[in-house]
Amino acid sequence: MRFLSHFSMAIALATTGALVATALPQDAQAQKKKKKKNKEQEINISKEIRPKVAAIQAAMASENPADGKPLVEALLAETQVADDQFIAGQLAIQLGGKLKDTGLQEKGIIASLDSGKTAPERLPQFNFFAGNFAYGAERWADAERRFQAAYDLGYREKNIEPLLAETFFKRKMYGEGLAKWDQILNAANATPGKAQESWYRMARDRALASGDANLYASWAARWAGAYPSGDSWGDAIAASRRTSGSDSIQNLEVLRFMKASKSLKTTRDYKEFAEEAQRKNLFGEVVSVLEEGQQKGLITSSNPLVAEILTPAKREVAGDRASLPKQPSNVRGSGSSSVMMNFADVWLGYKDYAKAVAFYEAGLAKPGADINRGHIGIGTAHAYAGNYEAAKTAFAKVSAGSREPLAAMWQTWIGQQTASAVPVVASPVEPAS
Repeated sequence: MRFLSHFSMAIALATTGALVATALPQDAQAQKKKKKKNKEQEINISKEIRPKVAAIQAAMASENPADGKPLVEALLAETQVADDQFIAGQLAIQLGGKLKDTGLQEKGIIASLDSGKTAPERLPQFNFFAGNFAYGAERWADAERRFQAAYDLGYREKNIEPLLAETFFKRKMYGEGLAKWDQILNAANATPGKAQESWYRMARDRALASGDANLYASWAARWAGAYPSGDSWGDAIAASRRTSGSDSIQNLEVLRFMKASKSLKTTRDYKEFAEEAQRKNLFGEVVSVLEEGQQKGLITSSNPLVAEILTPAKREVAGDRASLPKQPSNVRGSGSSSVMMNFADVWLGYKDYAKAVAFYEAGLAKPGADINRGHIGIGTAHAYAGNYEAAKTAFAKVSAGSREPLAAMWQTWIGQQTASAVPVVASPVEPAS
C-alpha cells in the first residue's frame, strides 16, 4: 500500500490555511478587535519568543525564505509552553510549504499536535499527515498510532483504512492486521454505505501471505459473502479445498456447489466435474455439466471430452434412469446407507430432487450412516430446487468435520439468494413416487 507522496502532502498541507497568522505580532491589534467565540482556542505568544517569531516571518517574506529554516528549527528545539510550541509548529508547516521541505513540515505537524493547541477540526487531518510521514519513513509503530488517532477522530480520506491495517503487516503481525481489517470492515458496513470490495481482497491477500491456510479460507469466504461472483466464490472454494482434505465424494459435493455459485470458470473445471461424475456412473450429471460447458463456449465439439465422456454418457441415460428404483422401498434387499445415498446421487444428477431427498433420508435412517454426507446431499437437492429454507435446515445439521466449511458456504450463498428484493419462488420438492 503506497503512502501519500510527499508532493501530494505538501499540496494538502498548503490548503490547511495559515493558522498561525491570527496570533502573530503584526496582527496583534486586529486580533484584539476580533471577538473570539471560544476563548480557549486563543493562542498567546510569550514575550521571550516574539522577536524570534518576527525574525522568522521576516525571513519568510524575503527573497530568500530558506534563511528562516535554521531559525525555525532552533525555535522547535526549545523547551516551550504549549502556545509557543504550537506557533513554532505552525511556522515550520508554513515555511516547509514554501521550501517544499516535507521534513520541516513533519516537525511542524508533530509540534502542533504535541502542543495540544491544534484546533479540533484539524486534528484528524494532522494525525493522518503525521502517520503518513512515519509510514514513508518505515516507522510502522508511529504510523499505526497516528493513523489510528486520525481514524478514531473520523478521518476517512486518502486510503487511511488500508494504510492503518498495513502498518501491522509491515511488521509481520498478520493476526493483528487481520483483526484490524475486521474492525474496519465492520465499521464500514455499519454505515449506510458498504465496505469496498478491494478491502476484502486486500485482507484475503494478507491472509494468504500469512501462510495460515485456515485464515486464508476464512477471509476468502468473507470476500465471497460480501461480494459474490464466480471469481470470489471460486477463490473461497479453492481455499476451502486446501484445508478440507476431501475424498472423491466430497470433491463432487464441492463441484456441485461450484456449479450453483457459477464458479465453474474454465474447461478444466468442467473436465474435473465430468470425470468425477463419470467415475460414479452419474450419467445424468455428466451430461448436465458438459452441456453447460458447451453453452458457455468452454467445451467445443472438438474437445476430447465430447467423444470420450459426453457422447457415451448420453447413450446410457435412458436405460440407466429406467432401471433406477423410484423409491427407497423398491431397493432390493435391505439396502445399506451407502447404497441409498448412491441412488440419491444418481437422482440428483437427473434433477429429480424429490427422489434424491427421499433416498438421502433413507440412507440417514440406516445403521452406520455418514450423517454429514446425508445432510449435505439433502441440502444440495433442496438448494438446486430453490427450496432454500429446507436447504438451510439441512446444512445447519452438518456437524464439525471436513464438510462443515462447505455447509457454511452453502448457507452464505443461500442468504445471498434470499436477500433479493424480488421474492424467490421455490420449486417445491414433491413427494417421491
